Amino acid sequence: MIRDSAFTLCVALALVAPACASPRPEDPAATHPIPRFEIPPAKKDVTYVRTLVFGDWGSGTKSQKQTAAAMVLRIKRSDGPPNFVLTTGDNFYPSGAKSADDPIWKAYYEKIYAAKEFDVPWRPTLGNHDYKGSIQGQIDYSKKNKRWDLPARYYSFSEKLDGGHTVEFFAIDTTPLGWRKEDTKQLAWLVSALAKSKARWKVVFGHNPMYSHSKRPYNRTLIRRLGPIFKRHKVDLYLAGHDHVLELTKPIEGVHYVVSGAGGGPMKAYPAYWTDKSYYAATRGGFAWLRISKDELVIEFCRMKGETQFAHVLIKGRSGAF
Repeated sequence: MIRDSAFTLCVALALVAPACASPRPEDPAATHPIPRFEIPPAKKDVTYVRTLVFGDWGSGTKSQKQTAAAMVLRIKRSDGPPNFVLTTGDNFYPSGAKSADDPIWKAYYEKIYAAKEFDVPWRPTLGNHDYKGSIQGQIDYSKKNKRWDLPARYYSFSEKLDGGHTVEFFAIDTTPLGWRKEDTKQLAWLVSALAKSKARWKVVFGHNPMYSHSKRPYNRTLIRRLGPIFKRHKVDLYLAGHDHVLELTKPIEGVHYVVSGAGGGPMKAYPAYWTDKSYYAATRGGFAWLRISKDELVIEFCRMKGETQFAHVLIKGRSGAF
């Protein structure tokens, strides 16, 4: 897939002259016209599954705390509380958690997300910075804190919807999938889990994006290894982080791709480029909010005051916006 020349030039310049890159990049969502959107109102007789989605967050910075406060504001004005929280990896900077007893848990997680609005299950996935610490330590922390629910490097879980339907989430560990030596065991698990799934909605979440218009190129390894699997098993949505931006790309072979890696706030922001492949692109902090029912999946992109700047609605059985 060939990207537009403006984006390619921006990436080339960033790679050649990284010293010129601003630590506070311009937010394209502040200058690019935001497409018109409409969020269907929640109905009293419909079952919804709601979740926050964010990654690249555990830095302990002021802007991480500001993003957490924005999440609380969004939850408070929601039509319902979140059922759980999804993380898209890089849970702790710069070198992961050393163990389940590492003081970083209290400093970067327990204190910053102490509000009652966060007292729901957290379903994490792992990022490359987490691999600099102890992966087993993050798994073991599930035994110390009932909120933290990381049973393994990759796993799945389902939530009930109306009419006997479900939405199933598949957490994958993309760091080894991106290595030259293919993680065949994990790929075999993913293929088997997706093939067995009877879920109405299938959502995969991991750390590395496949398509992102930021300072990194497309992840060709993941595109080659995961793209055909997603297409064959009719995955609806892939959620990722790694790039510290917010983005929704136009669907590729029926799959929608979201990057929500701005959980560290403005201080951790990467450049973001709004291209003709994008429905939406932004940087300088924020998170995603999902609301899922039997027939619709709403993706909201929320900013640093908790406000929704853009939303996109998937209708089951129909591609494109609502």
